[in-house]
Amino acid sequence: MIFIIYLAVIGVVIYSCGFALSLWKQKNKPGAVVVVLMSMLALALPYLTYVK
Repeated sequence: MIFIIYLAVIGVVIYSCGFALSLWKQKNKPGAVVVVLMSMLALALPYLTYVK
C-alpha cells in the first residue's frame, strides 16, 4: 500500500515540476518557486502521515 501511495505522490511531483518549469519559462519565477516548494511538501507529507 505504501508503494502505491509513493508512486502516486512521485507522479504528482513530476507533473508539478513540469508545471513549474513552464511557469519559469513564462517569467513567473515566484509562482514557479512556490509550486516547487508545494511539491516538496507533498513529497514529505505521506511520510509523516502514513509511514510513521
